[in-house]
Amino acid sequence: MKRLSSQYAAREGFRLMVREPLAFLVWTGLWLATFSVAASVVAASTPAGLAQARLATSAGNLTTRFGPFSFVVVLLFLLVWLVTALAAFRAVLRPEDRRWFFLRLGADELRLGILTLVAFFAAIGAGGAPATLVFILASPIMHALPTASRLIAEVGVAVTVWFEVWLGVRLSLIAVETFSERRFHLAAYWPVTRGRFWYLLGAYLLFFLMLLGLTVLFAPVIVILTPTDVTPSPGDLPRRALLLLQAGLLAGLISVFWTLSSTLLYACQARAFSAIAGEDGVPP
Repeated sequence: MKRLSSQYAAREGFRLMVREPLAFLVWTGLWLATFSVAASVVAASTPAGLAQARLATSAGNLTTRFGPFSFVVVLLFLLVWLVTALAAFRAVLRPEDRRWFFLRLGADELRLGILTLVAFFAAIGAGGAPATLVFILASPIMHALPTASRLIAEVGVAVTVWFEVWLGVRLSLIAVETFSERRFHLAAYWPVTRGRFWYLLGAYLLFFLMLLGLTVLFAPVIVILTPTDVTPSPGDLPRRALLLLQAGLLAGLISVFWTLSSTLLYACQARAFSAIAGEDGVPP
């Protein structure tokens, strides 16, 4: 019997990029176009023009500089995320369906969009429930033992964080299972990860380490390409050209980083689900 391997699942993204390099380049190009549109919207919506467009490509400014076009830009990012995330799922679970570089816009994307909206509103409604419950349970103990209140609070925080990690891991394959079965299979979402917590947690920890390495690699270059000087005057054409070049390089770099990190995550989830479901010869 082949044992589930967290390491094998975590490396699936790299195998995917080696197997489908053109698809990865197309996904990166799609994200580059999206970031470029966002930067253009900022340039057209703000008086700072080029400087704001340059800043718009950084992650900290993506949701705060779109002016009256915020809703349209957010929908654009959501749409591109839907098609690229499911393209990674498709490349792992349905490798024969490679037309259009695994990109689609159909029922699978609609289902993931609905799941995303439901998860978003559920997080708003119940996101603080674990912390609130722990606080309610710990309050009588803290009043009875005031000298130990600091220790109790620290234990409560640790319990809350661990519970949320556990819940997140247990529910982490909802999207890929919905895609695989082409339906909302509510009865299967929770059981599919039963007994697989440590396997999945190990895969996600390895992904996090890879993401940390990518961040260390990309972050210095992003900082170099994001100057903080003032916007040049309209007649300073060389400086304006340099800012445009920097904006293009920055958008390209962020697009590569975003596509690379997201492909690693979604390919990891797809391979993990495939292994759990027995599609790799591993009994469920």
